[in-house]
Amino acid sequence: MPGRSTPRREDVLAEIDALCDSLGRLVARPPPSAPAEGEVWLLYARTETAVARLKYRLGAERPGVFSELPRSKNPEEFLSRALHDLEDARALARSASLAEALTALRAARTGLRAYLAELGRVRAREKRKAALSRRSSLSSS
Repeated sequence: MPGRSTPRREDVLAEIDALCDSLGRLVARPPPSAPAEGEVWLLYARTETAVARLKYRLGAERPGVFSELPRSKNPEEFLSRALHDLEDARALARSASLAEALTALRAARTGLRAYLAELGRVRAREKRKAALSRRSSLSSS
């Protein structure tokens, strides 16, 4: 059975570059056209894959650490923060500091996850408001 090959630095850099470009295009959209949730989910999955590849390359595994996701009234700020973290990861990976690039890549992943979680909370709030509105209109009739 042939041995597994570790992802090359160039492959990791190419994936981080592609993630930066994709997220950059989403963040640069004009305000009325917010990114589709599906697009962000795909970026999140690709970021998760990049984190896994880099961890494998470095042999860096740490036990799961629970951290609470940040919250915001403006979920789009998480996207711009994630883009900043991806750009940091790219610069660090190019400067041969893959361990620090992994930290920045994890931060970007957390930002994308926070954005998606906040969208879910917004959707749940709107659903509760709609249900309360229906109940109040039924009880007043």
